[in-house]
Amino acid sequence: MVMPKFNSDFFKGNRKSLKRMVGDTPIAVTANGLIQRGADSSYQFSQDANFWYLTGINNPDVILVMDGGREFLIVPIREGSRVTFDGQIDQKQLSSISGIEDIVNEVTGWKRLDSLLEKNKQLATLAPAPLYIEQYGMYSNPARARFIERLSKHVSELELIDIRPELARLRMIKQGPEIAAIKSAVSITTETIKDIIAKPYGSYGFEYQIEADITQGFRYRGALGHAFEPIVASGDRACVLHNVTNSGRLDVSELVVIDVGANVNGYSADITRTIPTSSPTKRQKDIFAAVKETQSYAFEQLKPGIHLKTFEQKIVKFIGNKLKELKVTKDLKESTVRQYFPHATSHFLGLNVHDVGDYQKPLTKGIVLTVEPGIYIPEERIGVRIEDDVLVTENGIEILSRNLPTRL
Repeated sequence: MVMPKFNSDFFKGNRKSLKRMVGDTPIAVTANGLIQRGADSSYQFSQDANFWYLTGINNPDVILVMDGGREFLIVPIREGSRVTFDGQIDQKQLSSISGIEDIVNEVTGWKRLDSLLEKNKQLATLAPAPLYIEQYGMYSNPARARFIERLSKHVSELELIDIRPELARLRMIKQGPEIAAIKSAVSITTETIKDIIAKPYGSYGFEYQIEADITQGFRYRGALGHAFEPIVASGDRACVLHNVTNSGRLDVSELVVIDVGANVNGYSADITRTIPTSSPTKRQKDIFAAVKETQSYAFEQLKPGIHLKTFEQKIVKFIGNKLKELKVTKDLKESTVRQYFPHATSHFLGLNVHDVGDYQKPLTKGIVLTVEPGIYIPEERIGVRIEDDVLVTENGIEILSRNLPTRL
């Protein structure tokens, strides 16, 4: 498969669009930094999606500065053993990728930045996330916070303007190269899942064996790897939405939820199929059919002009009636339905698997979404989710993963 490529014009265009939205205020955005894994080793580097969107650069600790028609990159100085182990930063490559010719080291770059900010006393940048994000139980990358701390030491009384909303609106509408990358990621994901589905019952004894074949399939077909931690969960583990341990034994009477996505040039697929480990029971078939009918109904609702909040309300009502038909509950209040369908039907998809976007705005052409209804009944050890990726078109949607069968 020929992988889509991004040239410097794409990143130049993104910077131009951002400048138009921000106005005359100078802009500075930092790359992510490396995160320690243990002793002197780091986790695999993952770039800040906003920084990549503006530059195409995958190096840590680089800073982008924009002031009117002037743009430059500040790159860290590497010396001694760091050069021996990691090599020098290839500035010609950075320039070729980003389309930015002016690249300077930290000493020169911060002097320039100091001079710029002394005149303006205002800077547009990305506000940092909290050090610890309680909702997800994880620590954030400290690069943005460190950058702002350094700014405060260099320039007193500096007013910072958060440009996350502007970048979210820009990234929400996908351009041609982005759509091509997502379509490639979807194709690799669907072809790999097809391989798993095609194997006869009993081919796998543990969840991690399926995960291993998916990893191999993604890499063999040209993906960078997984867009997110793969989920392979059977039985009651399938009722834990982000069960990523993938270590359980596969019981011949249970269904397996496979929620995975390939990463192509930084862009994500996100597809889920629920498969049996043996001939499915009538109860399993009925629950699966209810989820499939809900997804078909969801596809019919999506088109330009629709608000996702209104869309979600319709899906909750529809799946509530399905739960009643299944005799799971007679209570159709949303709080009760959400006990068996505890997540949103759709989220934006792009550089991040849960991509940025404005959920208050109506859908428009160029938005890419997931459509992933599910029913989870822990007491019956049954979890079913079906997820496809769709592109909003002028009159409706294109189901990007339509070539992957949806059946039990």
